[in-house]
Amino acid sequence: MSLPPACSATAATRLSDSVYELHKPGVESLLDVVLFHGLQSSHTSVAHLSTWTSRGCQKEVWPMTWLPEEFPGARILSVNYDACITTSAEHGRLDLYCTAENLMINLISAKVGQDPLRPVILVGHSYGGLVIKQMCLQAHLSESLHLSKEQMAGFLNCVKGIFFYGTPHHGMSSFFSPNGTHLKDASPLVDYVKLLCAQSARLHQDFDALRLSYKWSIAGVGESKPTRFTITEAGSQDDLAVSCEMIVEEASARYGDFSMEREDHVTLCQPESRTSNTYTRLTAFIQSIDDNKVNWRRSLDILQSVPKMAMSLRSHLFEEVRNILRTFQTVGLCGMGGIGKTTFAKLLFNELCAEFEYTCFVLKGDYMAIKRGVYSSMYHHGKQVAGIGNEKWKLTALRQKTLLLVLDDIDNDSHVEVLHYISSLNDCANSRYIVTSRDKDILNRSDAYVFDVKLLNHKSSKELFMSYAFPYPTEPNPSLTGCVDKIITKCNGLPLTLEVMGKYLRRRESESIWRQCLDALDEADNVNGLDEQLWKKLRVSYDRLSSQEKEIFLDAASFFNDFTWNLREAKSCWRVLYGREHLRWQTLVDISLVYDEDEAEHIQMHEQLRSVGIRLACGWGTGGRCRTWTEKNVPSMFNSSNYDDRIAKRQLYSSDTSPCSPSSGMETHIEEVIALRLEDSMPLNWRDICQMKNLRYLDSEKELMLDEEGGKLPKNLVLLRWRGKVDSVYDLVFRGFAGQLVVLDLKAPLTCLPTTISEFRNLEVLKLEGCLFQSLPETFGQLPRLRHLTFRNCGRLRSLPEAFVRLTELQSLELRFCSNFEKFPAPMEQLPSMELLIIEGHKIIKPYIERLEFGHLTYTYIWSQEKTDCSPHVFLILKN
Repeated sequence: MSLPPACSATAATRLSDSVYELHKPGVESLLDVVLFHGLQSSHTSVAHLSTWTSRGCQKEVWPMTWLPEEFPGARILSVNYDACITTSAEHGRLDLYCTAENLMINLISAKVGQDPLRPVILVGHSYGGLVIKQMCLQAHLSESLHLSKEQMAGFLNCVKGIFFYGTPHHGMSSFFSPNGTHLKDASPLVDYVKLLCAQSARLHQDFDALRLSYKWSIAGVGESKPTRFTITEAGSQDDLAVSCEMIVEEASARYGDFSMEREDHVTLCQPESRTSNTYTRLTAFIQSIDDNKVNWRRSLDILQSVPKMAMSLRSHLFEEVRNILRTFQTVGLCGMGGIGKTTFAKLLFNELCAEFEYTCFVLKGDYMAIKRGVYSSMYHHGKQVAGIGNEKWKLTALRQKTLLLVLDDIDNDSHVEVLHYISSLNDCANSRYIVTSRDKDILNRSDAYVFDVKLLNHKSSKELFMSYAFPYPTEPNPSLTGCVDKIITKCNGLPLTLEVMGKYLRRRESESIWRQCLDALDEADNVNGLDEQLWKKLRVSYDRLSSQEKEIFLDAASFFNDFTWNLREAKSCWRVLYGREHLRWQTLVDISLVYDEDEAEHIQMHEQLRSVGIRLACGWGTGGRCRTWTEKNVPSMFNSSNYDDRIAKRQLYSSDTSPCSPSSGMETHIEEVIALRLEDSMPLNWRDICQMKNLRYLDSEKELMLDEEGGKLPKNLVLLRWRGKVDSVYDLVFRGFAGQLVVLDLKAPLTCLPTTISEFRNLEVLKLEGCLFQSLPETFGQLPRLRHLTFRNCGRLRSLPEAFVRLTELQSLELRFCSNFEKFPAPMEQLPSMELLIIEGHKIIKPYIERLEFGHLTYTYIWSQEKTDCSPHVFLILKN
């Protein structure tokens, strides 16, 4: 076979025995492209160059000159190995297995596939494509005496695409032996390739399964013209002319995104110009890999929104941390509250997510909450893996897969334990973990490289503040210039304070308001301690809210601050308590006291602002008053008849500067409690709760025993989550006060619902679990505001009443594990507001669901535990 003109091997940097660097970007490379040459008719030391030489007037090694201009951030490598079809004392003696083993060792030595942030694209010509396939298979099977499983798994995880030039996936028609003549000194490699081609179906089948597992992109081109070549036998001066023939037929070369080109087997990878199809097909393939990364990143940007200004101010740190992650598997972002750790972590997550198979961003919580968060927030290539429709997904699926995990605001050893558990389960060297914390010791115990997030300088502080206080194209009144600079200085470069103050002062033209704000910041600076100063500064915007807005903020921070309740349920309560709930909530969003979340999501706010709310709501002020009671601020020695001992002993969340003492003559004002989250460890009983005359929210995880002498629950109650034995809802509340309840979550063995259930006229959310009734009264259809209804483990429930279709406001209905349920009212299409129906864990016949008249709803079959029509199912029915 005629080789192209010889090229100088000195033009490329030799990184190892087999790997040559054709191009290295001036900065850290973003992509590795590795080229594998095909069989050679005689020994040459420059096959890694000559194979890829252009055919134009100016012959050049196009991967060295053309590719870098189109992909300046890519490192271009070419490998060289013994692929000679004639044998000698030194050449033509290696088989494919040994070649693949040696190349893998040399590529990993050259750091190919060892940086999860740098994807790899493999390009093979002819036999080089087979080398690629064999190398990947051996790496998958961990068949190496010289490399660790982690190194080989890292390589496979980094590979994103493979491009084949004329590769015989299903065998070759010629072995460079003229008219079938056996070469006198034919290399054993020729016989090996013959055997390989005979078994190519098995090799291709195994590789294709591997490709599907790793989701590699595949493309290639094939020759449509016969190839003419000459071969010189070793020791002979005579050329053996070979007639033209097809080396690799289309049927053998076709694989993935494939096209036939008007080239022969040799010129297929030797384009005439940059516009040749054989070149542009490769560049388009490389670009598509990069575009896919961008698309994944875009899909996840929605989940982790980062303000544009914050991106601009922190972007210079991105490359610094990215370089750290090239060496260290875990990086810990450390700094005081409000300094921007979470925002920076989101920025890193959004920029890096496309490099990993699995990605997950988890906000703060306890041990179990974080583990649940990892499950519910896990994404695979931008698609959520858990939830309805994929109940079988387990964390074990992460093993040996590249994972980008962010744990936000870790502050104790249980959080570190979660991180270590997931990393050991994942067991992939190319995975990366980002954690944030205010505690450097915690980060050190997590084996993280600690990166200190610094305060903003004055210039950056001003940019951030002005973006919130005077959004473009607004300009500040000249009379406010002095106040602007002073307020920025008082914020001390802390992004959270700059954001809260900037949004509070947005569009406020009155100079007096600006000066009052400045005076309040001056007062905060006079307080001892950075934490106290920050608390006082963040409270400035809270102090200027209306009384109803303050109540909503305290409710959100101290009661609706876990995963039990969502914003929709909270707003339902605020509608009855305060009115204009949407407008008041938007006020809190506008000044950044809370985050703007969908109503079906849980309430989110910055941890520092949540701390402000908890301190105000849960603090024991003068006179023994506390607004919100939780496990943290009600001690085990509680006695409602004498609470002074508790106040004297410990003053949790206190907002007073002087300690309380028994001599102060205080009494516990239990009747002033507004919100109570009751845990098993808290010594409160039924009588204590009934004394809380102003109680609005009762969330009881503890099973309570009714006390007839204790009375009924307070008349102001709008939210009730009850666990315990009760025969009737009227055992809990006075019948005359039922109209106040908005949210009722009841887990109790109720034997029936009374016909007077219609008196719950404000009820919007009803959740019933473990109830024993078989049906509902017809008056159930007279709940005018009911929007969300859930039945769980109500094993005796058989049907819904015909009057059910009168619930004109009902938006969602969930029937979970109600095993004996048989009948819906007909037609369901009479429910005009209905958007969602979920049926889970019920042996309901699939055709029955399909026959129901849902009208404006569409039926979707989501999940079956087994492939039978009578097994547990999840049916999800959505609005068109």
